[in-house]
Amino acid sequence: MPMYLPLHNASEKKYFIKIPVTKLGFVTVSLPLFAFVICVLMTMLKDFERANNTHCKVPNVFPSISASIGNYEPQRTIWKTAIFIHAPLRFFIIYLRWEYYRSIIRKNCLIVVKLAVFLNVIENLALLGLTQWTSSFNYPYHEVCFKTFIGTSIFYMFFTCMMMTKYRRRQTNSPTEAYSLKLKWRAFSINVGSFAFAAYFFLRHNRLCEPYVYSMFGFSEYIVVVSNILFHMTTIYDLKVQYIYFTRKGITIE
Repeated sequence: MPMYLPLHNASEKKYFIKIPVTKLGFVTVSLPLFAFVICVLMTMLKDFERANNTHCKVPNVFPSISASIGNYEPQRTIWKTAIFIHAPLRFFIIYLRWEYYRSIIRKNCLIVVKLAVFLNVIENLALLGLTQWTSSFNYPYHEVCFKTFIGTSIFYMFFTCMMMTKYRRRQTNSPTEAYSLKLKWRAFSINVGSFAFAAYFFLRHNRLCEPYVYSMFGFSEYIVVVSNILFHMTTIYDLKVQYIYFTRKGITIE
């Protein structure tokens, strides 16, 4: 009976590292989420009085996000470290989403894809800016970056939800993609609603100086941040079949 020798060892791996995009996406959004929670809790435990001290001296229980991540140490360092470490991963995820959107959205709607990706890039640059320039040390730059971040993030979420509907896709949503879109709409609605509440409580606090109103503003800010992170986390449902391979020849995405 003739025997054939394989030209290579079938069990030999062709890559050094294989990373599921789901895990990469989860780690990317988890870094700012955990840093945010740690900063808020640390501020409430060790800087409670200073963080809740307002110009009209009324009692409060929740510090604002600016106070939690930008006014005290080590919170400021924890937040900056998390944001700057996860930034390259976040831009890489943007590239993966760009490829995913182009593969499923109809050609006559690609202008919406380009607009959404552009807004997402500006959103992330603004996040880096408002992290670098805190409200305590450089308020004018921080304010510009904050407004840019909020505006671009809201419109990015809206355009993403719109282009993911069945009327703009080349094919019908899979059950996983349909679930992802449902989560996107929910996160977007919560984000816009909580931002509206935050703006209302901020203006009311500055006008009337009522007890705990600034805390309600701070809590609304928390919901804005968490809902934004949850929106981006839905990427793990969209790109779950992809892997990143590190080989001798470089990096491959399949």
